[in-house]
Amino acid sequence: MRSSIFPLTLAVALMLICFTATKSRAQTLEFDKMVHDFGDIMLKSGKHTHTFTFKNISTQPVVIQTVISSCGCTTPEWTKSPVLPGKTGTLKVTFLNDQGPYPFDKSLTVYITGEARPRVLRIKGVVHDKPKSLKELFPESFGGLSLRSAIIDLDNVAQGDVKYELVEVANTSSKEIQVGFTNASKGLSFELSPSKIAPGSKAQLKVTLNTNEDLNWGDTEYSSTVIVNGKEFPSKRLRVFASIRDNFSALTKEQTDNAPLPMANSSSFDYGKVKAGTQVTTTFKIRNLGRRDLLIHKIDTGDKKISAKNPSKIAPGETGVIEVKIDTSQEAGEKGHILSLITNSPSRPVINLIITGNVVK
Repeated sequence: MRSSIFPLTLAVALMLICFTATKSRAQTLEFDKMVHDFGDIMLKSGKHTHTFTFKNISTQPVVIQTVISSCGCTTPEWTKSPVLPGKTGTLKVTFLNDQGPYPFDKSLTVYITGEARPRVLRIKGVVHDKPKSLKELFPESFGGLSLRSAIIDLDNVAQGDVKYELVEVANTSSKEIQVGFTNASKGLSFELSPSKIAPGSKAQLKVTLNTNEDLNWGDTEYSSTVIVNGKEFPSKRLRVFASIRDNFSALTKEQTDNAPLPMANSSSFDYGKVKAGTQVTTTFKIRNLGRRDLLIHKIDTGDKKISAKNPSKIAPGETGVIEVKIDTSQEAGEKGHILSLITNSPSRPVINLIITGNVVK
């Protein structure tokens, strides 16, 4: 008995080692969805669970090595045995719902053999301590089509990637509505399911951003006009925000080892106490310690009163200067500003520079 089991055990072990060591950059598992929205749930309703289903679309057995939850209130369970090509497995997540009424958005980082980057699944929803009307839950209305917010945040998106968000919407009017979208920003698209929403009912809006259709960097705003039953609402556009970062998923180890490496001489500047209306100026020096050109795609200031001038490229071993100007007119009190440099450095894709001071009248 022992002699017959040992070769099989050894074979399985060698097979798993091989799968772990031989990593391709293609996706090996296809999930039925990446985000699950529990919607509105009551605090007293207790635990809530959802099961993600995945299929092995590669030509080799695949193993989910581990799943890391962003919160102790979220517990994952998954198929731990190798999933053969064409076969399916599950990842069950339980949200404990024991931390009080609040909106939640939890992530599950899934590490998979054969994939260079982990996959991130999400569960979200809103916990309430008492029932609310549909209009209270969805206060932003476009002629009956109502949302929790007229602003949708897609967070970080790699340039060249396609990312989507599932948003729950509702019909708060007294009649059926059919919804459409027009004059959308390049790369932005919408899909509503169902396309017609009965009075007092909910639907799911899929918001998709394809960054291949337009080249943007850093904090970027997209928007679209909403059409309800043939009527446009141009004065109130649905807005979508994303922070576009460089995409490093296709880099080889050699390219990563020889990538640009930015280093600031100082990451902060305090201009002290100044009188309102004073134009504050300062500089930051960025040295490229890497082996390839450092590209500064964009500088996000987050404030129209701050302007920044920068070199678009810094050669290896060279130093570039960031020139910053701050208009303090109509300002008062202690101020804090963050300048975010969006770069092509895999180790430092975003460099934050902090400027502080006190403006007095």
